[in-house]
Amino acid sequence: MSGNLVEQSAAGAVLVLEMKDPASRNALSRAMLAGLAEAVAGAGDGILGIVLTGGAECFSAGGDFRELTGTSQDLDYDDAVSRVVAAILDSDRIVVAAIEGPCVGAAADIALSCDYRIAGAGSFIQIPAVRLGLLYNPAAIARLRRFYPSDTVRRLLLAGERFDDHEARRAGLFSRIVAKGEAAAAAARDLEKLDGQQAPAVRATKRLLAELEAGAADAARWQRRRVELLDSEQRRIAVQQARERFAGKPGTQG
Repeated sequence: MSGNLVEQSAAGAVLVLEMKDPASRNALSRAMLAGLAEAVAGAGDGILGIVLTGGAECFSAGGDFRELTGTSQDLDYDDAVSRVVAAILDSDRIVVAAIEGPCVGAAADIALSCDYRIAGAGSFIQIPAVRLGLLYNPAAIARLRRFYPSDTVRRLLLAGERFDDHEARRAGLFSRIVAKGEAAAAAARDLEKLDGQQAPAVRATKRLLAELEAGAADAARWQRRRVELLDSEQRRIAVQQARERFAGKPGTQG
């Protein structure tokens, strides 16, 4: 059933994952969460970027209350959300959340684990856990505290504040705002510039960022990897192409 709830479409090196349960405003059922985790983790070798969207009207209303009991039996639901977050954080692809409309609760947790977020005008993000008498998943709180400003996290989690589009941008929760209904297309345009020649550099950079954020990066090993990429055929071709593009023009080394 999860396959019906998460529609996959690929164009070049970009995979678009669209949550498809409009009747529930893309409420995150266990089946949908399983489908998202599986799709992110199973992205094919040719994929360099993943767009996560809920379509043109609603990213996701959050947890599926039809499946929640309001008791400690719901801990396995937290585990299902955490598996999606882990798949995104462990992926060596660029994962972009394309947000339209509401992005609430567990959906906000997932979106905030992506590499960045593009939001359509009028979108908002909110984690109203305390209003439901809930201490949000401590592991998720720790991660949010590492990634986002302390003031923003307190407003998000203690007050359950709703961050509308421009306030979310100022608070560092949204990376960019585009016209309503254009978030997924904007994310795809960002990623469609990638090609297989860039794959080793993209994947190495994503891995290094993840290790730095976890405090587990081995500087010597990454310096060796950098030298390998400097001496790679992909790098040689890229520099040659840059020379040809900018022949006779001032340039910068990248």
